[in-house]
Amino acid sequence: MDDYAKLIGMLEEKPELRQYLFIRAFLLTDKVLDLDSFPFYGNWNYVKLGRYYAYTHNTLKLHYVKKTVDKEDRFFILFGHAYNPFSMEWEEEAILERIAQAYGSPDYMDRIDELTGIFVFCVLKGSQLEFLTDPAGIQSACWTSIGGSFYLSSHPQLVGDLCNLKMGSLQKELVNYKWYYRIMGPYLPADMTPFDQVKRVVPDTYYSYSEGKLKHQRFYPLKEAEICKSKNDYKKVITEAASILRNNMDLVIKKWDNPQISLTGGIDSNTTFAAANGFYDRIKCFSYLSAAKEEIDVKAAKQIADKFSVPHKIYYVPKQEDDLENYQEFKEIIDHNNGYVAAGRPNEYRKRVYLTQNLDADVEVKSWVSETTRGYWYKYYGRKKMPVISPKLYRNLYKIFLSNRRLAYKIDEIFEKYIEEYQYNMIPCTFPPADMHYHEIGWGSWGSLNISEMKIYSDITILYNNRRFLDFMFLVPLKMRINDKHHLALKRLLNKDLYDMNIRVVNMHETKMRAFLLNVIFTINMLLPF
Repeated sequence: MDDYAKLIGMLEEKPELRQYLFIRAFLLTDKVLDLDSFPFYGNWNYVKLGRYYAYTHNTLKLHYVKKTVDKEDRFFILFGHAYNPFSMEWEEEAILERIAQAYGSPDYMDRIDELTGIFVFCVLKGSQLEFLTDPAGIQSACWTSIGGSFYLSSHPQLVGDLCNLKMGSLQKELVNYKWYYRIMGPYLPADMTPFDQVKRVVPDTYYSYSEGKLKHQRFYPLKEAEICKSKNDYKKVITEAASILRNNMDLVIKKWDNPQISLTGGIDSNTTFAAANGFYDRIKCFSYLSAAKEEIDVKAAKQIADKFSVPHKIYYVPKQEDDLENYQEFKEIIDHNNGYVAAGRPNEYRKRVYLTQNLDADVEVKSWVSETTRGYWYKYYGRKKMPVISPKLYRNLYKIFLSNRRLAYKIDEIFEKYIEEYQYNMIPCTFPPADMHYHEIGWGSWGSLNISEMKIYSDITILYNNRRFLDFMFLVPLKMRINDKHHLALKRLLNKDLYDMNIRVVNMHETKMRAFLLNVIFTINMLLPF
C-alpha cells in the first residue's frame, strides 16, 4: 500500500484527525471544488471573488476588501496575517484598504513593503490575478496552471491531490540522495516543489496571471543604498530597526489574545524577548525539551523569564512515540502535508505531535528570518567572503554534491535558469548573493516547509519578517553582521537589563572545527571545473 492509500484509509478510520490535513491552508482557483470529500472533508470554507474561488481551511481566516473602479470590481486579498509597524494597523481589512487606495500609484509597493507577517497578498481585477508572498516567503505558496484552471495554494501537495500529480524524477532523486538531509535539512532547490508542474512562489517577486499566461518581475531589493560609514549612521540604523521590532510586538499583543514567545537562549530569541520590554505583563513564554541538546536553551530561557517575571512554561516532550496518542497517524498527516520531501527527525515529530495536543497559545512568536542579516552562510562555512553569484555558488550553498557530479550538474542547470528568471543581476551589492540565497531560497523553501508543519499546533508570527527591517539591517557592514554586533546593539537598546545578563547559547553548528571542515568541502566544490 502506498503512502496515499494508507493516509486515506487512516482518515476513514479516524475522522477526528481529518481537521489536521492541510491545516491553516488556502487555495485560490477558478475551479469549483467538492469540499465534502478528500482532501477537504468538510473542514473548508469558500468565497467567490470575481472569477475566482477563495478556499480556506476553517483555521485560516480570509481577508479581503472590494473596490469598484470604472465599473470594474477589484478584490484585494490576504491569506494569513499581517500588521504594519509604521501605520500601527493590525487589522487586515484596514491594511488592505490602505493598500487598495494606493493601487497604481508609486506608494503601492511601499505600503506592501511596510508589512510584517506571514501571508500571501493578491489582487483580482477581471481576468487578471496579481500576487506576492511575505518578505521571506515564510508563508508557503505555489502556483500552477493545469487543465485550463489556475491554482494558487499554500501546499503543493494539495494541488497534487486535486490534479493527480506525481512527484518528479529529480525530486525523487534528491529526496533519496545521502546528503539531502544535511545543510539546513531537507528542502528543494530554486523554485521547485515536489511536482514538475507546480512552482514555488519566490519572495520579492510580483506575479501576474491573465488569459493562461503568467509573468513575474522582481521588485525588491532594487534600491542602491550606502553601507553605514559613521557611528551616527549606525546608531540611526539600530534605532530605526529596534523601533520596528518594538512596534511589531505591540501589535502582536493587540492582535492576539494569547501570544507566547518561543524562548531559547539564542541571540535571535533573546532579541525578540527584548522587543517585548514594556509588555511583559501581557505576554507569556514557553520552551520545549525534546532532545538533550535543548536542555541548555531551556535553562537559559527560564533564567531570562524569571528575571523579568514573565510566565514561562516548559513542555517536556515524551521520549517514546508510544507515549503520544495517535503519533503514527499525525506523522502520516505531517508527511503528506509537506509533500513527502521533508521527513523529520524523531524528536521533531514528537515535538509537533505533543504541542498539537498540549500548547495553549493562539500564536507562537518565533525568531526566524533574523539570521538572514546575521550572515548565516558566512558563519556556517567560517568565511569572511563569498564568491560572486553563479549557479555553482548557489548549488554549493544548497547541498554537498562532492561524490555525485552528475546530480551536481543537474542542480547547476536548475540554478542557472532560476538566477536568470528571478533577476538576481538586478540586486544591489548591499544585499550579497549568499545572503539573498539564504533569504529567498533557504527561508522560502526550507523555512516555509517547517513553518507549515509547525502550524499544526498554532498560528505563528515572526517580528523580523519585514522588508523595511531588512533594509536597515543590510546597511550594517558585513563584518559587523557576521559578528552579531548589530543584533547585540538591538538587544541592548530594547532591554539593557537583559543585555547585561550576557546570556547567549551558541548554536552547535557554529563551532570552529565544523565550519573549517565544511569550508574545505565548499572550497573544493567551488574549485572543481565541473
